[in-house]
Amino acid sequence: MNVRPDNIWGQSHPGHKRTSNEDRFLIRGLPGSQAIVLAVADGMGGEAGGEIAAQLVIDAIEQSQITRNATEQDLTRILNRAGKQIMQKAEEKPGLVDMGTTATVALVRDKTAYWSHAGDSRLYRFHTGFLEQISTDHTFVEDLVAEGALSREEADRHPLRNMLDQCVGCSNLKAESGRFELMAGDRLLLCSDGLTRHLSDRQIQTALESGISRQTVGVLIDQALRAGGKDNVTVVIMDIGE
Repeated sequence: MNVRPDNIWGQSHPGHKRTSNEDRFLIRGLPGSQAIVLAVADGMGGEAGGEIAAQLVIDAIEQSQITRNATEQDLTRILNRAGKQIMQKAEEKPGLVDMGTTATVALVRDKTAYWSHAGDSRLYRFHTGFLEQISTDHTFVEDLVAEGALSREEADRHPLRNMLDQCVGCSNLKAESGRFELMAGDRLLLCSDGLTRHLSDRQIQTALESGISRQTVGVLIDQALRAGGKDNVTVVIMDIGE
């Protein structure tokens, strides 16, 4: 699954341990403008629930009437609507109970990125040679880090580090959102946790320091697979031009 032009590229791989891919991604240009919508979703749930939930949120983003004047609040409203659709779908089929998905969505226009997020997929900005994680992981372990009960090193080794306390399809959804300015030479990275469970921020930064988006996406996925590939892994990169 590959999408271009050259300054935007996305790729998803099921990894070495999974028989199916519950990750989904979206790269969509808005008609009549230079605005771009990017999204990554990582589904979870019984039977095919993860795949269904992830596809539902991507469909909701793609089918929404996003305009070039949309903001992070509009993106959050889309995630909230998608969450209701997922819960309704789960009620219709018992085997889909408790299905849900992470979602990280960004709208890029006029050198500004507007974003909304739930779960532990991530949004990063590579800016002036440094990698910055924009989104927050919505996990119980991350809450303990914020409270000072765990160090970052302890959190990275914690057996429950991937247990979510927010998702699209969860009844308590409170999506995180925001906006930030972009400069020529910046790079945006959206990814599922299949990348970040294997690669440190330093390793990701090193990969982003060279190569166009198409090459870097492949490098990052290859590195995650060589490090174990225990999960589906999805990467979307956008290079910000002049």
